[in-house]
Amino acid sequence: MLISIFLINFKQNKNWVRSLGITSNGAILLVISDHLTSTLGMLLGRDDSEFFLFSNQIYYGMFFGLITMTLAGLVSSIVNYFKINKQIDLRNNTIFIFVSFFILITYYCNIFLVSFLGNMPDLVRMNFFFFLLYLCLSILAFSFYYRTMNVKVEMIKKESDYQALMEYTESMENQYKEVRKFRHYFQNILTSIDDYILSEDFSGLKNYYLNEIKPTSEEISDMNFKLTELQNMRQREIKSVLALKLITAQNAEIEVDLEVKEGIEDIPLDAIVLVRALGILLDNAIEALEELKTGKLTVAIFKNKQEIQFIIQNDCKEHLPSIQQLKKEGFSTKGENRGLGLSNIKEMLDKYPNVVLKTTIKNQLFSQQLIVTRRDM
Repeated sequence: MLISIFLINFKQNKNWVRSLGITSNGAILLVISDHLTSTLGMLLGRDDSEFFLFSNQIYYGMFFGLITMTLAGLVSSIVNYFKINKQIDLRNNTIFIFVSFFILITYYCNIFLVSFLGNMPDLVRMNFFFFLLYLCLSILAFSFYYRTMNVKVEMIKKESDYQALMEYTESMENQYKEVRKFRHYFQNILTSIDDYILSEDFSGLKNYYLNEIKPTSEEISDMNFKLTELQNMRQREIKSVLALKLITAQNAEIEVDLEVKEGIEDIPLDAIVLVRALGILLDNAIEALEELKTGKLTVAIFKNKQEIQFIIQNDCKEHLPSIQQLKKEGFSTKGENRGLGLSNIKEMLDKYPNVVLKTTIKNQLFSQQLIVTRRDM
């Protein structure tokens, strides 16, 4: 039975480790439910000779189903808690899966041992006690592992944030150098024009304009001055991630259009969550445009009394999977186990009732609209 369940899961998700985890945890759940039901039956006064009567089997089935559903709901809540709040998917966590498999092997060794000794009520109760003990010890061991990994993840995150800050600072320094270079160049242009006018060489001034000034003005439109509207974004963390990603896009020779017409501040959403969500959306848009080798990245931020909207739009391929498929868990256009799909962002934002992410694909334009509603509305 267990091998069949494993093969069915493997056929569906093509991942033997995850299939092993699903099979192990499902079997552990059933074993605990079975022994808990048997223990309750014994406590209610039903001994082994009566327990296999048809009438008692009905009671057993009812208790077993109720206990199994209760434990399944509890386990599902724990898995979702880790996935949404701790960003850890226990279904794909190798350590958790192999711990579960070890628990299952231990359980079945005990089951065979008790069966060999005669399945006496005292042995069944003792076996159930050891089951719970193994489970608690395993959970405790995993908790220590999780705390250790959490510290490591925090250190990596701090290093990542520091690296992002350094890149942002370097980008701002380059922007400042570009501004100084342009100011110097502009002063030279004014001096040259002044010379032509004072000498009344209007023919030379015309040639100078056509050959020097006009071509330069076209080049300026492609320089990094398109990000000046970022000054309207008053929340520093959001400004940093937007600047970093948009400059990255420009360095990759992607046309960027930014629109932030009004001052934006006091966004009613955790800054870390918003930075992560925007970072993923912008990374995906930049990667899509790099693969397409053409197109434009458009970022617009609007606000009104009720909400703040972040719109990220990029040109895309003519034939993309449906939005339902893009939002499917584990799906990525970059291939299996690559990239961060829309399901990741959806899970990240699910616990915030004032946030909505709308995705549309129309006329080869892929649009993401992140709407943050003010909590006091």
